[in-house]
Amino acid sequence: MQRVRISLLYKYLTALLIAVTLLLSSCTSEPQNAKDFTLQSVDGPVSLHDFRGKTVLLFFGYTHCPDICPATMNNVAMALRMLKEQASQVQVLFVTVDPERDSAEHLAKYVAFFHPNITGLTGTPEEIKRAAGAYDAEFFKQDAQDPDGYEMIHTSMLFMINSEGKILDIMSHHTEPDDIAIALRNWLNSGSAG
Repeated sequence: MQRVRISLLYKYLTALLIAVTLLLSSCTSEPQNAKDFTLQSVDGPVSLHDFRGKTVLLFFGYTHCPDICPATMNNVAMALRMLKEQASQVQVLFVTVDPERDSAEHLAKYVAFFHPNITGLTGTPEEIKRAAGAYDAEFFKQDAQDPDGYEMIHTSMLFMINSEGKILDIMSHHTEPDDIAIALRNWLNSGSAG
């Protein structure tokens, strides 16, 4: 029991440290350029620059995640439904941090459950690490000795990238659907969205 408490405490402290680091690194007045990457979807290679002209929500997660990832994707899907026709101007990219278990096919089934505007992306461990690192998104395997039962501890932020490839906002995974929809709608209605 003591070991479980220590493990949970370690997990939450690590996640908190990652979140604080990410938030502090994003405290600038000018939007930063989003870093391009190319990963694999079920339909082939996908690059961030493929979506110039659209607003992108970028999330790093994994399909075996017991809580944060499905809750975040559900909130994003609800926000997209609130946008109605404007949802066609938004592309969501779900980049796995667990390429060992998340094939492109498995990711496609997972994200399809939430919304058709969500694309699941995978790659080699090196490609994933490079893409995540470009956004200061960190992840690591917990309980790595169990090949099937491990969890991934990961940065759980939503990156909102505008149609010109600038990071407009970084939202917590706790962000409510209404707030996600408001942020997207404000940008899309600003006249700068593309």
